[in-house]
Amino acid sequence: MVTSIHTPSATKRASKTPAIELKRQVSMSSTRKELEDEVLFLRSQNKLLKSALGAIKDTATAKLSKTYELVWYARNRTRFPTHDASKWLDHSKEHKSDIEKLRSIDGDFYHGFNSGVLAASRMFREHADLDFGSMQEAAFAHKEKIEDSKSSFPDLSVNEFPAVRGQRN
Repeated sequence: MVTSIHTPSATKRASKTPAIELKRQVSMSSTRKELEDEVLFLRSQNKLLKSALGAIKDTATAKLSKTYELVWYARNRTRFPTHDASKWLDHSKEHKSDIEKLRSIDGDFYHGFNSGVLAASRMFREHADLDFGSMQEAAFAHKEKIEDSKSSFPDLSVNEFPAVRGQRN
């Protein structure tokens, strides 16, 4: 039997409580069988959450890569027209429709959209990046990482040239 602690006061206490104290608050089962069932449930839940965080991180990384290239192109295509990155993006089949949108009459809208996705992707990638070593250290480091990413949001910097990848013609 798993006892829920999701009352407003318990949730508030839990956010300030070390992991060992949380374990004591949650584990109120009385029999060995109930404890084993609770451990199995928590392990399954942990596996599912790790998988979900991994999917969020992978999706954010993929979106970040593409929108970085598009935002860089929109900002720098006239500054660096002969650079390999500009040439590659100009002829990339992967980016063809997005580049056409950036060159259209609605180009400012699409540049703004790509900038927003770039900023959100950076933030979500940081939020989903967890180290599952020492839980107490990981919890503190993750909380610090969350605060840093919130304070730098929206990070729209595109100061480096995009990596020129092999064309998928």
